[in-house]
Amino acid sequence: MKRRTFLKTTTLAAAALAAPGLTMAGASKKLRIGTITPGSHFWTQTMDRVGKSMAEKSGGAFASEIFPSGQLGNEATMIQQLQAGGLDMGFLTVAEFSNRIDDMAALFTPYLVADVAQASKLLTGATATAMLDQYKTLGMKGLGFGLGGMRHLISRKSAATSADLAGRKYRITPFAPLRDFYELMDVAPTPVPLPGLFDALANGQVDGADIDLELAWKLKLYDQAPNLKITSQMMFPVVAVVSGKYWAGLDAGEKEMLSQTVSEEIDWLFAQYVEFEPKWLADLKGTGMSVSSAEPEFFGDTLAQWNGIWEPKAPSIAALRAEAQALA
Repeated sequence: MKRRTFLKTTTLAAAALAAPGLTMAGASKKLRIGTITPGSHFWTQTMDRVGKSMAEKSGGAFASEIFPSGQLGNEATMIQQLQAGGLDMGFLTVAEFSNRIDDMAALFTPYLVADVAQASKLLTGATATAMLDQYKTLGMKGLGFGLGGMRHLISRKSAATSADLAGRKYRITPFAPLRDFYELMDVAPTPVPLPGLFDALANGQVDGADIDLELAWKLKLYDQAPNLKITSQMMFPVVAVVSGKYWAGLDAGEKEMLSQTVSEEIDWLFAQYVEFEPKWLADLKGTGMSVSSAEPEFFGDTLAQWNGIWEPKAPSIAALRAEAQALA
């Protein structure tokens, strides 16, 4: 179904959610889905696929509307809409949820997995699946964890060790586990909206960024930050959540259909990152970037210090580590 263009202000967009005629004619179940990523991003494509699959499986009883690019506001705003029942479903970063549920920080444990293939297995494993139950505390149903690639360092100036990062300003996604990680290295974590990151690097507002290969390539960040350190220090998960009010309105068969559909399309998402991560890396190397790899030792004492802060707050770290070791 062709995606429509909606007003971008949060208030007006939220009001548009309640307007009639936003779903296919004849559909009895509206499924309104919010994301922060543009239509070209794999996360938004995953939700498009969920909507189309639900329509096919239900014979048109379900129809979806996707609100990409943060049209309904930032993730904090969309979480509020999910809790109030003004939004039916979100495909949102676990980062934002870790500001509300400490245990979600476990999924950002440094060097938990080596690559996206291991990450996809861990995020569908027993421990991560059990962690989905914690979204009940926010009035939501957690349906599954997806992935946004591994995290690396891109910068205007090169760095041999993390000591070289001290005093620099790095763009991060603003959430506590990642903020702690950079502050432990005396780096100034600097939140910058992704659409403004290219300019922020160009004008020196930031010296570098904690980034995945997809965005480094698609946002052309190599033009302003020609140094890429392949660290793979964290995975960056996303979670599919449904408003508790919407979930309660579905019968058992519909709940099973939606759960299964989300699971199938998240598997598709994992496959895209497994396929495209090496391609994006090759593309970035082809720009003439200075690309080097770093082992965990690059971060010095930061890893142990981070663990000391977060292991008491995020009890799932131990179980995830045990499960991850079996994947190695």
